[in-house]
Parts: sequence; C-alpha cells; structure tokens
Amino acid sequence: MEAINILFLLSSIWILSTTALDTIPVNQPLTDGTTIISSGAKFKLEFFSPGTSGKWYLGILFNKVTVQTVVWVANRDSPLNDTSSVLNLTRQGILTLINDSGRVIWSSNSTRHVENPIAQLLDSGNLVVRDDSTENYLWQSFDYPTDTALPGMKLGIDLKTGFRGFLRSWKSRNDPSKGEFNWVFDLRGFPQPFVMNGSIEHYRSGPWNGRGFSNSPSQLPSPDYNYTYISDPEKVSFMYQLTDRSILARVVMQVNGVLQLSIWNNQTQNWDDYVSVPADNCDIYGQCQSYGLCNSGNTPICRCPDKFEPKDPTEWARGNWSKGCVRKTSLNCQKEVKFLKYPGIKFPDTRFAWYSRGVTLNACEELCLRNCSCMAYANPDITGTNEGCLLWFNELMDIREFGASGQDIYVKLDSSELGNSSTKKVKILSISLPVAALGLLLALCLILYIRRKKKDQNQQHFSKGRGTRSSEMFCTNENKDEELDLPLFDFETISHATNNFSLSNKLGEGGFGPVYKVTMLTETFFCFIQTN
Repeated sequence: MEAINILFLLSSIWILSTTALDTIPVNQPLTDGTTIISSGAKFKLEFFSPGTSGKWYLGILFNKVTVQTVVWVANRDSPLNDTSSVLNLTRQGILTLINDSGRVIWSSNSTRHVENPIAQLLDSGNLVVRDDSTENYLWQSFDYPTDTALPGMKLGIDLKTGFRGFLRSWKSRNDPSKGEFNWVFDLRGFPQPFVMNGSIEHYRSGPWNGRGFSNSPSQLPSPDYNYTYISDPEKVSFMYQLTDRSILARVVMQVNGVLQLSIWNNQTQNWDDYVSVPADNCDIYGQCQSYGLCNSGNTPICRCPDKFEPKDPTEWARGNWSKGCVRKTSLNCQKEVKFLKYPGIKFPDTRFAWYSRGVTLNACEELCLRNCSCMAYANPDITGTNEGCLLWFNELMDIREFGASGQDIYVKLDSSELGNSSTKKVKILSISLPVAALGLLLALCLILYIRRKKKDQNQQHFSKGRGTRSSEMFCTNENKDEELDLPLFDFETISHATNNFSLSNKLGEGGFGPVYKVTMLTETFFCFIQTN
C-alpha cells in the first residue's frame, strides 16, 4: 500500500512538471525542480536559494528576468535546509509547505468552504486559491506582501477586519527574513504612508492630494503609470498600475530603508531605478524639527521661516537643529491673530490634523481662527477644486521647500507680526482722508470764488456810480477803537446808508482813501475806501 502511495505521488509530480501549468491541483504537490509559470510567462513559483545563503525558500520570481528577482516569499522567517520540501494544496483549499520531516513550515489560511479548490499563479504575480468554477479568491499572496509591491497590488488597511497590507524589507540581500524597515499607512489624523525604521519615522510620503502623495512630487502620475487611492469608512488603500502592461516594474522596500520603484531594461538587462525615496537629507523625517524649513539646495539646509526664529540660536548656528524654530511673537488666545501664507512647501506631518472634504478655504480659515489650538490650515487637494480643509493642531513638523511643485499652507501668527490690528481700517483711511481733504479744499475754493465774484460785481457797480476803482472797503465803529478785519456790511447796504456815497456824508480822505459817515439804526460807522 505504501509503495502505491509513493508511486501516486511520483506520478503526480511528473504530470505537474511536464505540463508546465499555471495551477496546482489538489494532491499534486510542487517540489524542488518543478516550476509553476503564469499564463503570460511573466512570473514563476518555485523553490529558490538567495545568493550564497545555503537556505531554501518557496517564492514568486520574475520569470524572464536574467537577474534573480524575488517578489514574494512564503516562508521568509522559516528557511528550509534542503530541497526535499513540498508545497501541497489540501481539499479544504489550504496551501501547506511541508519539510522533509513532515512538519508544516508554512500554510495559507482560509475558513471558507470550497468544493473544488485550485491554486493558480496569475500573470500579475498574484498566487491565488479559488474554487475551480469561480474567480472568487479564498486566499491570495497580494494580501500578504513581503518587500515588493507589484502593479495592481493594494496596500493599506481594512478598517472592518483590521487587516493590514504593508511592505517590510529583507534583513539582508541574502536573507529574506523580516528586516528593520517598513512601508506602512498611519491612519491617525489625515492618513499618510511612512517608512519606519522600527518604531522611528524614517521617511514620510505625506497625505494624498488628489493625484499623488503630497510630499513626493516625483511620484505624480505619468504617461507610464498612475495611482489609485481609496479612503472611505471601510478601508484605506493604495495601488499603482502601468499603462503599458508589457513593462516589468516593482516597488521594493530596500534593506537600507530606501523605497524604490524600478523598471526592467531589456537592452541593459538590468533594473533601472525610476523613483527612490528618501532621495536626499531633506527627505529624512524631521530633519529641521518643528517649524524648520529644509532645502537641500541651501547651505545649511535648514532655516527658520519668516516670522520665526531658532529656539536655541547658539546650537542652530552650530548646525544642531534638534530644537527647531519658534514664533518670534508667541500666540495668545486673548489677542488678535492672523495668517501668513507660506507657498510651495511639503505639508507638515498630518497625524495630529483634521480633514473635511466639503469645506472651502475661506471657511477653513474661520474654523482655524475660532480654535485656539489650531496652528495652520490648508487645502490639500490639487485637482482644481476649492474645497477641502486640513487643520493642524500641533507644532508643524517635517517641512521642506519644494517651490513650484509644493503646496500652500497658512500659518497662524500674532497680528503684531503682520502689522497693526487695524490694518484694514488704516488702508481705508489712507484712501478716504486724502479724498475728503481734496473735497473740502474744492468746497472752500468754490466758496471763496463765489464771494470774490460777488465782491467784484459790487466793486464794478460802485465804479460805475462814482467813477472810482475801489477794491476794498473798511468800516470803524464810532464807539469802539477796534478795527474790523473784514467788511461787516455788503456794498449795497453801505451804498444805501451813505445815500449812494453822497458828498454830504463824506467826512474827508485819509491814506486809505475817502471816508464816509454811515448811520445805521443802532450805531454810527466811519467807512473808508482803499483805492488801487
């Protein structure tokens, strides 16, 4: 009986190895020396040994690439010592990796019932377990990535089940066990991906801006590839796709903490690095600390933005930026505050931020203005809509200058830093006062002109009546010594009171001209006419 079972196993292996199928049926195990190849021959599933490690693993590799390129490892933390292990698919639809002693080294997990399970390697590089009559997957390797993200692979978090899909580097180039660096989503505040070195932030991709991650301008969609980002009450996920499916591409979390997008070059027969982050010192998380601006083109790379100053000027001058920058004038909720626009920057860390999709920028400013804890606001969306409000409630961390490819943020400052609290009133007064003064001057000129015109008419009348050319007339009270500065009576009144300047009322002539006696009802005046 035992001999029959061995014969059956050997015949199954022979059938599998000779048919070059992309599937693994039930009880037809995969062993060393046999390979499952996807339908388009892009990928293969086989046992492999990385470098000179001497250890064996079950993994998915690029098939047509001359350089050994692994994209997924089943038993990354449980290496095999030899090539005698087998991969088997049970009738319950569970893949099991069994070593030479019969111990299960690794297995897939599925609790769903299946009638006719089958394992299949797709041309996307995804190993799936499904029912033979449906495309509904019971299990897939894309849900359990190692260090590589392939086109079409979703990375993120299922908020209903708590399932997390993220990348984790190899321990070394020849050791696929879990390394130090992870590419993960942090859902606190406004979700954003991080490269973590253990529990320490190494690089931050920034929040989604509608086209890409805001802190990685080089990752914006191109004619060759594009991104899909989903954020809803059930999940937060991200994936990329290639417009040309013939291109071989991969995103790898490297052992040195670099997240790298590479594309296979058929001419050079090597991988070309397309995008690598962190790309420079300013990509390292919090390089200039709170409120510090980082610019890799400057020396030194850190500076405090306008209206800010180093918290420790002495250490800052020495190149120690660990204490960051502070406002020149501290915020006080009892005083008036304003906002200053800082254009073209990398958005600060959003883990302690709040986001609402349907809020305009003006309404966003009002929300931040009313909340004493709000430090800044911005619209993270760059697709052309004016809606979307992002508020920061802590010190602004991990900022860099991007220039034209960056985004705008409005930071709260004491109003004294941006001028007098009545700046708008001053602007209005600076315009209205000159206008009012000009109007008053014109009115005065008009009054003087009318009075002058009237005087000229009266003088012309006197000239016609008496043949003189008088220009001014002064009157003196008989009972007072005070001289009046201006004529107190108009010409017609004086003419009538002197009987049209009758000689009977003329008292004589002085240095200023003829003097006439004017008798009114109450007082008597002496008037003289000053001639030209």
